[in-house]
Amino acid sequence: MITNPLWARLTLATLLPMTLVTLALSPIVTSHLEERVDGKRRSAESLLASEYALLLQGMNESFNQVLATAEYPLLQRFLSRQAAAQTPTWGLAAQGDWEQLAALFDTLLTHFGRYTHLAVIDPEGKEWVATSTVPLLPRPPVIDHGDTPAFRQAMTLQSRDLYVSPPRLGASGEESSPVTTVIDIATPIVDDQGERLGVLLFTLDWSRLTASLLHAREAGSGQALLVDAQGKWLLPDADGPGESFGQPLAARWGDAGTAMATRPQGTATLDEHLLAFRQHDLRTQHYRSQAGMILSEAETQPWRLGILVPRPSLWELLKEHPVQLLAIALVYLLSVAFGVFWVLSDHRLRGLRQRALTFSREARQYAGEVQDLYEHAPCGYHSLDSDGRVIKINRTELGWLGYRADEVIDRRFYRDFITPETRAAFDAAFQQVLGEGQEGSAECELLCRDGTRLPVAIQGTAQVTEEGFQYSRATVFDLSERKALEARLEKQALTDPLTGLGNRRYLEGQAAMEIARAQRSGAPLSLIAIDLDHFKRINDTHGHDVGDLVLQAFANTARALLRDGDVLCRMGGEEFAVLLPDTHREQALEVAERLRKAVATTPARVGQAGMEDATLAYTASLGVTLICAGESTLKPAIKRADQGLYAAKEAGRNRAHWQPATS
Repeated sequence: MITNPLWARLTLATLLPMTLVTLALSPIVTSHLEERVDGKRRSAESLLASEYALLLQGMNESFNQVLATAEYPLLQRFLSRQAAAQTPTWGLAAQGDWEQLAALFDTLLTHFGRYTHLAVIDPEGKEWVATSTVPLLPRPPVIDHGDTPAFRQAMTLQSRDLYVSPPRLGASGEESSPVTTVIDIATPIVDDQGERLGVLLFTLDWSRLTASLLHAREAGSGQALLVDAQGKWLLPDADGPGESFGQPLAARWGDAGTAMATRPQGTATLDEHLLAFRQHDLRTQHYRSQAGMILSEAETQPWRLGILVPRPSLWELLKEHPVQLLAIALVYLLSVAFGVFWVLSDHRLRGLRQRALTFSREARQYAGEVQDLYEHAPCGYHSLDSDGRVIKINRTELGWLGYRADEVIDRRFYRDFITPETRAAFDAAFQQVLGEGQEGSAECELLCRDGTRLPVAIQGTAQVTEEGFQYSRATVFDLSERKALEARLEKQALTDPLTGLGNRRYLEGQAAMEIARAQRSGAPLSLIAIDLDHFKRINDTHGHDVGDLVLQAFANTARALLRDGDVLCRMGGEEFAVLLPDTHREQALEVAERLRKAVATTPARVGQAGMEDATLAYTASLGVTLICAGESTLKPAIKRADQGLYAAKEAGRNRAHWQPATS
């Protein structure tokens, strides 16, 4: 491959100074970018430590409040009185204790604002005291917690042990508030002898406790991540749980989830972000609380907390200092401009000489392309002298005709290739080209060497100079596809697509020819109108698909019985008509009766399971009439045949009725 010297020198003049400038600036820019990345990483680690401390503080405060509340003497006294009784009692003492506990829980709920539900549950799982926006019920217990994980797990613990559930969706504690995310914290209530009297259950509003983790996102400095051991998202959206809570982290931050799963804590560099993360296991890392042991679902621990911040890029670094960016761009431009100016000056003289050579080569190439386009164009081209002799013709048209160029050029008159039927149109168009208009067109048929005929359209113009007419130039278009399409469209316009029979329009055209022939010869001409009996019932009972099969079956049966000259058409719906040339009354009635019997004894094959032999029996009613002399159209006969058809139906259907012209 030969490289253009100009572009080679321009490339060198551009790349060399840019490379030198880049080598000089690269260490400075790289060092600055690394400092920014380190700063962002330290910021992420600092933000992670702050968010982790806030989350841990909120969790430990809630743990301590649950443990402190569980040791209230009032709480133990209330449950001891209920346990000592043979049956649940509700005297004045129990009523007083219950009201004091309810007031205490209301105070905790109102003061701290982080709980949605506080309840005291007896060993049977019955809820005796609970906070709620619903007015206090006069006769608790009313709720059974016997099957809840929090109750069952708490009843297995010792004093000052806690059960903490994974975050889940739950009620917010306010009747008009939407569903939020909550955590159940439960601990056993134990008397002085170590006997479990029940369970204290605090339901913590998780969305309030994790509100601090949204600070990074709200400040625009990063994104807080919190998932369990299975990688499920534990943070509610800013406006509620949303659709993200409980979903896999991989759906949003797949590379971050992979990085956090590799080690307990640290930092990671992702494609476009920096990640600082650490793990926290509630079961072992609760040393800042007063709990002896914390039990939680093993498959959800430990939790992984991360802070995701955008990773600084070179473009962002340059945008922060537009003056420096402009200075760097100017250095690049000046160095490149000097090299380009020198190359262009040297190349100018060479370019003038090369351009002349290029023009000459392109002219020869263009001439070859024009000749190739002429010879292999999708249409034919030829030129004729004033006598109509072929003086030039392209290969496309020669291929159509089946001749070689040496057999045609200067040897044959073009009109010799025109069929006799269309030669007059060609001659008229050629005379227009020779005349004052100097152009003409015609649709003709070419006689090919193999005997076939090719429909074409010829458009010719005259080449005239000061000396007069020189020759004609004509473009020839193959019309075979258009003619075939016109024939198909004409056939489709006259054919019923379902049965393949002619339609009403086809019948009227055939009738016009047959009526004219009958008037000339005096031969009789009959018409039969046919209607399938109870066809609407067939459609309603078996469906229109079966009805279509019945129509096709009738068409096949009728075609098999009629003569070649008889015209069978579908008028529409289940109505058909048969035009019988050279047929008088007795013959027409005989044809109608034969057709009626064939229909009645030939059930239609409908191909449906559940029917005997997958066939459907049907019948037809027929009206027969004679087209009278003097009737120039088919309309009067159709009207009489329809009247005969109606008479056949009124007489019981499945019969043929003659309708004379006098009625």
